[in-house]
Amino acid sequence: MKKITKEIIEKIEGEAQLELEWEEGRVTGSKVKFFSYRGMEEIIAGRDPLDALVLTPRVCGICGHAQLMATVHALEDVYKNCGVKLELSDKAKKLRDITLDCEIIQNHLKWYFFIILPILYRIDGRVFPKEKAFKALNAAVAANKIIATFAGQWPHNSYMIPGGVVCDPTYVEIFQAKSYINEIISFFEEEILKSDIESIVHIKNIRTILKYEGFLKESIELIQTHELSHLGQSHDRFIAFGENSIFEKGKAIRTAKKGVNPRYIKEESLDFTYAKNVTYNDRFYEVGPLARAMVAANPLAKSLHRVYKDSVLNRIIMKVMEIAYLSYQVQNSLNHININEKSFIKPTVKIENLEGEGDGFAEAARGSLYHSVKIKNGKINSYNIITPTQWNLGNSTQKDEFSTIQQALLGLKSEDEVSLIFRSFDECSVCTTH
Repeated sequence: MKKITKEIIEKIEGEAQLELEWEEGRVTGSKVKFFSYRGMEEIIAGRDPLDALVLTPRVCGICGHAQLMATVHALEDVYKNCGVKLELSDKAKKLRDITLDCEIIQNHLKWYFFIILPILYRIDGRVFPKEKAFKALNAAVAANKIIATFAGQWPHNSYMIPGGVVCDPTYVEIFQAKSYINEIISFFEEEILKSDIESIVHIKNIRTILKYEGFLKESIELIQTHELSHLGQSHDRFIAFGENSIFEKGKAIRTAKKGVNPRYIKEESLDFTYAKNVTYNDRFYEVGPLARAMVAANPLAKSLHRVYKDSVLNRIIMKVMEIAYLSYQVQNSLNHININEKSFIKPTVKIENLEGEGDGFAEAARGSLYHSVKIKNGKINSYNIITPTQWNLGNSTQKDEFSTIQQALLGLKSEDEVSLIFRSFDECSVCTTH
Protein backbone atom coordinates (compact mmCIF):
# COMPACT_ATOMS: atom_id res chain seq x y z
CA MET A 1 0.00 0.00 0.00
CA LYS A 2 1.36 3.43 -0.95
CA LYS A 3 1.45 6.38 1.42
CA ILE A 4 2.71 9.96 1.13
CA THR A 5 4.53 11.84 3.89
CA LYS A 6 5.48 15.51 3.89
CA GLU A 7 8.12 17.09 6.09
CA ILE A 8 9.34 20.66 6.37
CA ILE A 9 13.14 20.73 6.28
CA GLU A 10 14.60 23.58 8.33
CA LYS A 11 18.12 24.87 9.12
CA ILE A 12 18.96 25.10 5.42
CA GLU A 13 19.15 28.90 5.05
CA GLY A 14 15.39 28.96 4.68
CA GLU A 15 13.23 25.89 4.43
CA ALA A 16 11.94 23.31 1.98
CA GLN A 17 9.39 20.52 1.95
CA LEU A 18 10.38 16.93 1.32
CA GLU A 19 7.53 14.82 -0.01
CA LEU A 20 8.11 11.07 0.15
CA GLU A 21 6.23 8.18 -1.40
CA TRP A 22 6.43 4.93 0.60
CA GLU A 23 5.51 1.38 -0.35
CA GLU A 24 6.01 -1.64 1.88
CA GLY A 25 8.08 0.45 4.28
CA ARG A 26 10.55 1.79 1.71
CA VAL A 27 10.90 5.06 -0.18
CA THR A 28 9.80 4.64 -3.80
CA GLY A 29 9.68 8.28 -4.88
CA SER A 30 10.26 11.83 -3.69
CA LYS A 31 9.89 15.53 -4.47
CA VAL A 32 11.76 18.48 -3.00
CA LYS A 33 9.76 21.70 -2.94
CA PHE A 34 11.16 25.20 -2.35
CA PHE A 35 8.55 27.88 -1.60
CA SER A 36 10.36 31.21 -1.22
CA TYR A 37 11.01 33.11 -4.45
CA ARG A 38 14.06 35.39 -4.17
CA GLY A 39 14.25 36.92 -7.66
CA MET A 40 17.86 38.09 -7.46
CA GLU A 41 18.38 37.55 -11.19
CA GLU A 42 15.58 40.04 -11.92
CA ILE A 43 16.90 42.53 -9.38
CA ILE A 44 20.33 42.55 -11.04
CA ALA A 45 19.05 42.96 -14.60
CA GLY A 46 19.15 46.53 -15.89
CA ARG A 47 21.81 47.70 -13.46
CA ASP A 48 25.41 48.76 -13.99
CA PRO A 49 27.71 45.73 -14.40
CA LEU A 50 29.72 46.43 -11.25
CA ASP A 51 26.52 46.55 -9.18
CA ALA A 52 26.45 42.76 -9.41
CA LEU A 53 29.53 42.68 -7.16
CA VAL A 54 27.46 44.24 -4.39
CA LEU A 55 24.20 42.37 -4.98
CA THR A 56 25.19 38.75 -5.59
CA PRO A 57 27.06 38.28 -2.26
CA ARG A 58 23.67 38.90 -0.67
CA VAL A 59 22.14 35.87 -2.34
CA CYS A 60 23.12 33.87 0.74
CA GLY A 61 24.42 34.39 4.27
CA ILE A 62 26.67 31.34 4.07
CA CYS A 63 28.14 31.20 0.56
CA GLY A 64 28.08 34.89 -0.37
CA HIS A 65 31.82 34.82 -0.93
CA ALA A 66 31.45 32.08 -3.55
CA GLN A 67 28.71 34.15 -5.18
CA LEU A 68 31.14 37.08 -5.37
CA MET A 69 33.85 34.86 -6.86
CA ALA A 70 31.50 33.55 -9.55
CA THR A 71 30.40 37.11 -10.33
CA VAL A 72 33.91 38.51 -10.72
CA HIS A 73 34.87 35.55 -12.90
CA ALA A 74 31.82 36.17 -15.12
CA LEU A 75 32.70 39.87 -15.50
CA GLU A 76 36.33 39.04 -16.25
CA ASP A 77 35.13 36.55 -18.84
CA VAL A 78 33.26 39.41 -20.56
CA TYR A 79 36.59 41.21 -20.94
CA LYS A 80 38.19 38.06 -22.35
CA ASN A 81 35.37 37.42 -24.82
CA CYS A 82 35.59 41.05 -25.98
CA GLY A 83 39.30 40.67 -26.68
CA VAL A 84 40.43 42.90 -23.80
CA LYS A 85 43.34 41.48 -21.83
CA LEU A 86 43.12 41.56 -18.04
CA GLU A 87 46.09 41.08 -15.74
CA LEU A 88 45.76 39.44 -12.34
CA SER A 89 48.66 39.19 -9.92
CA ASP A 90 49.53 35.98 -8.10
CA LYS A 91 48.89 37.86 -4.87
CA ALA A 92 45.32 38.66 -5.91
CA LYS A 93 44.70 35.05 -6.95
CA LYS A 94 46.00 33.79 -3.61
CA LEU A 95 43.88 36.22 -1.60
CA ARG A 96 40.75 35.25 -3.54
CA ASP A 97 41.42 31.55 -3.01
CA ILE A 98 42.30 31.95 0.67
CA THR A 99 39.06 33.73 1.51
CA LEU A 100 36.91 31.35 -0.54
CA ASP A 101 38.63 28.34 1.03
CA CYS A 102 37.89 29.77 4.48
CA GLU A 103 34.22 30.19 3.63
CA ILE A 104 34.07 26.52 2.68
CA ILE A 105 35.93 25.52 5.87
CA GLN A 106 33.52 27.37 8.17
CA ASN A 107 30.52 25.88 6.38
CA HIS A 108 31.82 22.32 6.60
CA LEU A 109 32.58 22.66 10.31
CA LYS A 110 29.04 23.86 11.06
CA TRP A 111 27.46 21.20 8.83
CA TYR A 112 29.44 18.40 10.48
CA PHE A 113 29.04 19.42 14.12
CA PHE A 114 25.54 20.93 14.05
CA ILE A 115 23.83 18.68 11.49
CA ILE A 116 25.56 15.36 10.75
CA LEU A 117 26.99 14.37 14.13
CA PRO A 118 23.70 15.07 15.98
CA ILE A 119 21.84 12.88 13.45
CA LEU A 120 24.35 10.03 13.88
CA TYR A 121 24.15 10.31 17.66
CA ARG A 122 20.34 10.28 17.51
CA ILE A 123 20.40 7.11 15.41
CA ASP A 124 22.68 5.63 18.07
CA GLY A 125 20.25 6.66 20.83
CA ARG A 126 22.44 9.42 22.28
CA VAL A 127 22.54 13.20 22.39
CA PHE A 128 25.52 14.96 20.85
CA PRO A 129 27.37 17.06 23.47
CA LYS A 130 26.70 20.75 22.88
CA GLU A 131 30.09 21.81 24.21
CA LYS A 132 31.79 19.98 21.32
CA ALA A 133 29.58 21.76 18.80
CA PHE A 134 30.41 25.16 20.26
CA LYS A 135 34.10 24.33 20.23
CA ALA A 136 33.73 23.68 16.50
CA LEU A 137 31.91 26.99 16.18
CA ASN A 138 34.99 28.76 17.54
CA ALA A 139 37.06 27.17 14.77
CA ALA A 140 34.47 28.29 12.20
CA VAL A 141 34.66 31.83 13.59
CA ALA A 142 38.44 31.74 13.11
CA ALA A 143 37.86 31.01 9.41
CA ASN A 144 35.48 33.98 9.19
CA LYS A 145 38.10 36.19 10.84
CA ILE A 146 40.54 35.34 8.05
CA ILE A 147 37.93 36.39 5.49
CA ALA A 148 37.24 39.63 7.35
CA THR A 149 40.96 40.36 7.66
CA PHE A 150 41.31 40.55 3.89
CA ALA A 151 37.78 41.27 2.66
CA GLY A 152 36.77 43.77 5.34
CA GLN A 153 33.79 41.79 6.63
CA TRP A 154 31.94 38.51 6.43
CA PRO A 155 29.39 37.86 5.10
CA HIS A 156 28.42 40.08 2.15
CA ASN A 157 31.72 41.64 1.18
CA SER A 158 32.58 42.93 -2.29
CA TYR A 159 36.37 43.05 -2.20
CA MET A 160 36.95 41.15 -5.45
CA ILE A 161 36.71 43.23 -8.62
CA PRO A 162 37.77 42.66 -12.23
CA GLY A 163 41.55 42.96 -12.15
CA GLY A 164 42.15 41.82 -8.58
CA VAL A 165 41.09 42.68 -5.04
CA VAL A 166 40.71 45.95 -3.14
CA CYS A 167 42.78 45.06 -0.09
CA ASP A 168 46.50 45.46 0.51
CA PRO A 169 47.38 43.36 3.54
CA THR A 170 50.32 44.13 5.80
CA TYR A 171 52.70 41.68 7.44
CA VAL A 172 50.70 42.09 10.65
CA GLU A 173 47.48 41.03 8.91
CA ILE A 174 49.19 38.04 7.30
CA PHE A 175 50.50 37.06 10.75
CA GLN A 176 47.00 37.36 12.20
CA ALA A 177 45.59 35.18 9.44
CA LYS A 178 48.29 32.57 10.08
CA SER A 179 47.33 32.43 13.75
CA TYR A 180 43.66 31.89 12.82
CA ILE A 181 44.40 29.05 10.38
CA ASN A 182 46.68 27.43 12.96
CA GLU A 183 43.75 27.54 15.37
CA ILE A 184 41.57 25.69 12.85
CA ILE A 185 44.26 23.12 12.11
CA SER A 186 44.82 22.53 15.83
CA PHE A 187 41.11 21.95 16.33
CA PHE A 188 41.06 19.43 13.47
CA GLU A 189 44.11 17.62 14.88
CA GLU A 190 42.70 17.51 18.41
CA GLU A 191 39.03 16.75 17.77
CA ILE A 192 38.35 15.42 14.29
CA LEU A 193 41.38 13.26 13.51
CA LYS A 194 44.10 13.01 16.13
CA SER A 195 47.19 13.24 13.96
CA ASP A 196 49.30 15.99 12.40
CA ILE A 197 47.96 17.87 9.40
CA GLU A 198 50.83 16.78 7.15
CA SER A 199 49.92 13.12 7.71
CA ILE A 200 46.17 13.76 7.50
CA VAL A 201 46.23 15.32 4.04
CA HIS A 202 48.17 12.35 2.66
CA ILE A 203 45.80 9.65 3.95
CA LYS A 204 44.91 7.28 1.11
CA ASN A 205 42.49 4.75 2.62
CA ILE A 206 39.88 4.28 5.32
CA ARG A 207 42.12 1.90 7.28
CA THR A 208 44.50 4.75 8.03
CA ILE A 209 41.67 7.03 9.17
CA LEU A 210 40.52 4.35 11.60
CA LYS A 211 43.97 4.24 13.20
CA TYR A 212 43.41 7.71 14.62
CA GLU A 213 40.95 8.68 17.34
CA GLY A 214 38.55 11.55 16.87
CA PHE A 215 35.07 12.36 15.58
CA LEU A 216 35.75 11.19 12.03
CA LYS A 217 36.63 7.70 13.23
CA GLU A 218 33.57 7.70 15.50
CA SER A 219 31.34 8.81 12.60
CA ILE A 220 32.58 6.00 10.40
CA GLU A 221 32.08 3.42 13.14
CA LEU A 222 28.53 4.66 13.85
CA ILE A 223 27.65 4.49 10.15
CA GLN A 224 29.07 0.99 9.88
CA THR A 225 27.48 -0.22 13.13
CA HIS A 226 24.02 0.83 11.98
CA GLU A 227 24.58 -0.59 8.47
CA LEU A 228 24.34 2.78 6.73
CA SER A 229 27.62 2.62 4.81
CA HIS A 230 26.15 1.85 1.38
CA LEU A 231 23.01 3.97 1.66
CA GLY A 232 22.45 7.10 -0.37
CA GLN A 233 24.01 5.90 -3.61
CA SER A 234 22.86 7.85 -6.64
CA HIS A 235 24.00 7.79 -10.30
CA ASP A 236 27.74 7.66 -9.54
CA ARG A 237 28.23 10.72 -11.75
CA PHE A 238 30.21 13.72 -10.57
CA ILE A 239 30.89 17.18 -11.98
CA ALA A 240 32.92 20.26 -11.02
CA PHE A 241 33.44 23.55 -12.85
CA GLY A 242 35.52 25.63 -10.43
CA GLU A 243 39.29 25.52 -10.44
CA ASN A 244 42.02 26.49 -7.99
CA SER A 245 45.08 24.90 -6.39
CA ILE A 246 43.24 21.71 -5.40
CA PHE A 247 39.99 21.79 -7.40
CA GLU A 248 39.87 20.67 -11.03
CA LYS A 249 37.28 21.15 -13.75
CA GLY A 250 35.71 18.06 -15.29
CA LYS A 251 33.22 15.27 -14.88
CA ALA A 252 33.71 11.74 -13.60
CA ILE A 253 31.35 8.91 -14.43
CA ARG A 254 32.37 6.44 -11.78
CA THR A 255 36.15 6.86 -12.09
CA ALA A 256 36.40 7.82 -15.78
CA LYS A 257 37.21 11.53 -16.01
CA LYS A 258 36.27 13.70 -19.00
CA GLY A 259 36.16 17.40 -19.84
CA VAL A 260 33.12 19.66 -19.50
CA ASN A 261 31.61 22.50 -21.50
CA PRO A 262 29.12 24.98 -19.98
CA ARG A 263 26.96 24.93 -23.12
CA TYR A 264 25.67 21.49 -22.09
CA ILE A 265 24.25 22.84 -18.81
CA LYS A 266 20.46 23.13 -18.91
CA GLU A 267 17.93 24.48 -16.42
CA GLU A 268 14.28 23.48 -16.30
CA SER A 269 11.41 25.17 -14.45
CA LEU A 270 8.81 23.12 -12.59
CA ASP A 271 5.28 24.09 -11.58
CA PHE A 272 5.44 22.94 -7.95
CA THR A 273 8.68 24.57 -6.77
CA TYR A 274 10.60 27.81 -7.29
CA ALA A 275 13.83 25.82 -7.67
CA LYS A 276 14.78 24.84 -11.21
CA ASN A 277 16.48 21.52 -11.81
CA VAL A 278 19.75 21.45 -13.72
CA THR A 279 21.35 18.78 -15.88
CA TYR A 280 24.49 18.36 -17.93
CA ASN A 281 23.89 16.88 -21.36
CA ASP A 282 20.41 15.86 -20.08
CA ARG A 283 21.82 13.80 -17.21
CA PHE A 284 21.87 14.49 -13.47
CA TYR A 285 25.24 14.87 -11.75
CA GLU A 286 26.35 15.27 -8.15
CA VAL A 287 28.37 18.31 -7.10
CA GLY A 288 30.19 19.02 -3.85
CA PRO A 289 33.25 17.77 -1.94
CA LEU A 290 32.88 14.13 -3.02
CA ALA A 291 32.42 15.20 -6.64
CA ARG A 292 35.44 17.52 -6.43
CA ALA A 293 37.56 14.72 -5.01
CA MET A 294 36.48 12.24 -7.66
CA VAL A 295 37.11 14.69 -10.51
CA ALA A 296 40.54 15.50 -9.06
CA ALA A 297 41.30 11.76 -8.68
CA ASN A 298 41.95 12.15 -4.96
CA PRO A 299 43.58 8.87 -3.78
CA LEU A 300 41.40 8.57 -0.67
CA ALA A 301 38.20 9.22 -2.64
CA LYS A 302 39.15 6.65 -5.26
CA SER A 303 39.97 4.07 -2.58
CA LEU A 304 36.65 4.66 -0.82
CA HIS A 305 34.78 4.59 -4.11
CA ARG A 306 35.95 1.08 -4.90
CA VAL A 307 33.93 -0.18 -1.93
CA TYR A 308 31.24 2.39 -1.14
CA LYS A 309 30.64 4.16 -4.50
CA ASP A 310 28.78 7.48 -4.11
CA SER A 311 27.34 6.60 -0.71
CA VAL A 312 26.59 8.71 2.34
CA LEU A 313 29.76 7.38 4.01
CA ASN A 314 31.96 8.74 1.23
CA ARG A 315 30.05 12.01 1.09
CA ILE A 316 30.66 12.62 4.80
CA ILE A 317 34.29 11.50 4.84
CA MET A 318 35.31 13.62 1.86
CA LYS A 319 33.52 16.70 3.14
CA VAL A 320 35.25 16.42 6.51
CA MET A 321 38.60 15.74 4.86
CA GLU A 322 38.13 18.81 2.66
CA ILE A 323 38.38 20.89 5.84
CA ALA A 324 41.90 19.51 6.27
CA TYR A 325 42.87 19.88 2.61
CA LEU A 326 41.74 23.50 2.45
CA SER A 327 43.21 24.44 5.83
CA TYR A 328 46.56 23.02 4.76
CA GLN A 329 46.34 24.92 1.47
CA VAL A 330 45.44 28.21 3.19
CA GLN A 331 48.39 27.79 5.52
CA ASN A 332 50.69 27.16 2.57
CA SER A 333 49.35 30.16 0.62
CA LEU A 334 49.80 32.48 3.59
CA ASN A 335 53.38 31.31 3.93
CA HIS A 336 54.15 32.10 0.28
CA ILE A 337 52.15 35.24 -0.50
CA ASN A 338 54.18 38.18 -1.75
CA ILE A 339 52.60 41.30 -0.27
CA ASN A 340 54.78 43.54 -2.45
CA GLU A 341 52.86 42.53 -5.58
CA LYS A 342 49.95 44.61 -6.79
CA SER A 343 46.54 43.74 -5.41
CA PHE A 344 44.72 45.33 -8.32
CA ILE A 345 45.70 45.98 -11.92
CA LYS A 346 43.26 48.43 -13.46
CA PRO A 347 41.58 47.23 -16.68
CA THR A 348 42.35 49.32 -19.76
CA VAL A 349 38.64 49.54 -20.62
CA LYS A 350 35.69 50.20 -18.33
CA ILE A 351 33.33 47.25 -18.31
CA GLU A 352 30.30 49.44 -19.04
CA ASN A 353 31.91 50.25 -22.39
CA LEU A 354 31.86 46.58 -23.39
CA GLU A 355 29.08 44.52 -24.93
CA GLY A 356 29.30 40.79 -24.51
CA GLU A 357 28.67 37.71 -22.42
CA GLY A 358 30.61 35.98 -19.68
CA ASP A 359 30.51 32.79 -17.62
CA GLY A 360 31.83 32.58 -14.08
CA PHE A 361 32.36 29.53 -11.90
CA ALA A 362 33.31 28.97 -8.29
CA GLU A 363 33.38 25.94 -6.08
CA ALA A 364 31.08 26.87 -3.22
CA ALA A 365 30.84 24.78 -0.06
CA ARG A 366 28.03 22.69 -1.53
CA GLY A 367 29.47 22.35 -5.03
CA SER A 368 29.74 24.12 -8.37
CA LEU A 369 28.23 27.59 -8.63
CA TYR A 370 27.61 29.10 -12.07
CA HIS A 371 26.90 32.73 -12.95
CA SER A 372 26.35 34.00 -16.48
CA VAL A 373 25.97 37.65 -17.52
CA LYS A 374 25.11 39.56 -20.68
CA ILE A 375 26.07 43.24 -20.95
CA LYS A 376 24.47 45.55 -23.48
CA ASN A 377 24.37 49.36 -23.73
CA GLY A 378 26.41 49.67 -20.56
CA LYS A 379 23.92 47.69 -18.45
CA ILE A 380 23.36 44.10 -17.38
CA ASN A 381 20.94 42.79 -19.98
CA SER A 382 20.41 39.47 -18.21
CA TYR A 383 21.90 37.53 -15.31
CA ASN A 384 21.56 33.85 -14.43
CA ILE A 385 22.58 31.90 -11.33
CA ILE A 386 22.79 28.10 -11.07
CA THR A 387 23.49 26.85 -7.56
CA PRO A 388 24.84 23.56 -6.17
CA THR A 389 21.51 22.69 -4.56
CA GLN A 390 19.89 22.79 -8.00
CA TRP A 391 22.33 20.09 -9.14
CA ASN A 392 21.87 17.87 -6.10
CA LEU A 393 18.25 18.47 -5.09
CA GLY A 394 16.52 18.95 -8.42
CA ASN A 395 13.33 17.12 -9.34
CA SER A 396 13.40 14.98 -12.44
CA THR A 397 10.78 15.27 -15.17
CA GLN A 398 12.39 12.45 -17.14
CA LYS A 399 10.74 9.05 -17.41
CA ASP A 400 13.98 7.10 -17.47
CA GLU A 401 15.96 8.76 -14.67
CA PHE A 402 15.46 10.23 -11.21
CA SER A 403 17.41 13.29 -10.07
CA THR A 404 20.48 12.93 -7.85
CA ILE A 405 18.60 13.22 -4.55
CA GLN A 406 15.60 11.20 -5.76
CA GLN A 407 17.88 8.32 -6.69
CA ALA A 408 19.78 8.56 -3.41
CA LEU A 409 16.59 8.31 -1.33
CA LEU A 410 15.21 5.22 -3.08
CA GLY A 411 14.83 2.19 -0.85
CA LEU A 412 15.42 3.93 2.47
CA LYS A 413 13.49 2.43 5.38
CA SER A 414 13.17 5.11 8.03
CA GLU A 415 12.92 8.85 8.63
CA ASP A 416 16.35 8.82 10.29
CA GLU A 417 17.90 7.29 7.16
CA VAL A 418 16.11 9.85 4.98
CA SER A 419 17.27 12.71 7.22
CA LEU A 420 20.91 11.55 7.09
CA ILE A 421 20.98 11.08 3.32
CA PHE A 422 19.14 14.32 2.60
CA ARG A 423 21.39 16.32 4.93
CA SER A 424 24.54 14.73 3.53
CA PHE A 425 24.07 16.95 0.44
CA ASP A 426 24.15 20.06 2.67
CA GLU A 427 21.28 21.74 0.85
CA CYS A 428 20.55 25.48 0.84
CA SER A 429 17.15 27.02 0.16
CA VAL A 430 17.77 30.72 -0.34
CA CYS A 431 20.60 30.25 -2.86
CA THR A 432 18.39 28.12 -5.02
CA THR A 433 15.26 30.09 -5.88
CA HIS A 434 16.03 32.89 -8.33
